[in-house]
Amino acid sequence: MDRILVWDIPSRLVHWAFAGSLSAALAIAFLVDDDQPLFRWHMLFGIVAVFILVIRLLMGLFGARYARFSSFPVRPSEIASYMISAMVSKTKRYAGNNPGSATAAILMFVIVPALFVTGAFASETFEEVHEVLAWGLLLVVLSHLAGLAWHTIRHRENISMAMISGRKAGEPAEAISSSHPIWCVVILLAAGLWISLFFAGFKSSDRSVGLPGVGMTIPLGENESHEGGDD
Repeated sequence: MDRILVWDIPSRLVHWAFAGSLSAALAIAFLVDDDQPLFRWHMLFGIVAVFILVIRLLMGLFGARYARFSSFPVRPSEIASYMISAMVSKTKRYAGNNPGSATAAILMFVIVPALFVTGAFASETFEEVHEVLAWGLLLVVLSHLAGLAWHTIRHRENISMAMISGRKAGEPAEAISSSHPIWCVVILLAAGLWISLFFAGFKSSDRSVGLPGVGMTIPLGENESHEGGDD
């Protein structure tokens, strides 16, 4: 089989930006106490992940062939068949997402916005739900990484490299027609501008940040400016 282009540059850019911001948010959440100044970066990276997810959802509707949700093989019977065959035999080859990675992606796309909502509202109930969702997301991420490792070892195909090179083994008819470099530049500039304005809008005085273009201010934890004061 030929090495065909299946992931355009925007898909790869958004994939790694989402993975990076989400990994940073999770790492800080699980390794840093919530009363430490560094913990606010957990919330900042989490909001960036949500912003990038919005771009990814748009790509799921209007993006390249295998970035679209319509290409996701997520019928329950197909997922079950894939999981069984992954353990006992060689799985069916997929040019784009396989049922395992597609399922993991959908779960992340659902959990991350739920984490944002529960994290943006300071209440005991939401805090408990937020923590459960965080553990659920971590489980999904680890399961996804384990699936990639298992596939690579068992089938001797490093499919994770496709998100770097954009290419996988396949038939020429399965390839996408373009890597869409112009759209990559557009997304990079727009996302870079929004994220720059977002971080510039962080106010350490009251531990809040504004969302550019939305007109919404998010508190980054409890405001301690009036706690314990003697003046």
